[in-house]
Amino acid sequence: MIDLDQETWIYLSIIAVFLAYFLWNSRRTKRLKKERKNKNFRRRYMERKQERESDSI
Repeated sequence: MIDLDQETWIYLSIIAVFLAYFLWNSRRTKRLKKERKNKNFRRRYMERKQERESDSI
């Protein structure tokens, strides 16, 4: 097993925390972007649907 001193373990743990945060944040950002895209799509779809209904009346 590799024998590391306390300072090295602290540095490694800080790096691990930053990597975990980066991965969590990128997944969260991707999910929010997808939700916003779907929301905009539904809004445009409903606007077009209402326009067609008003044109047919």
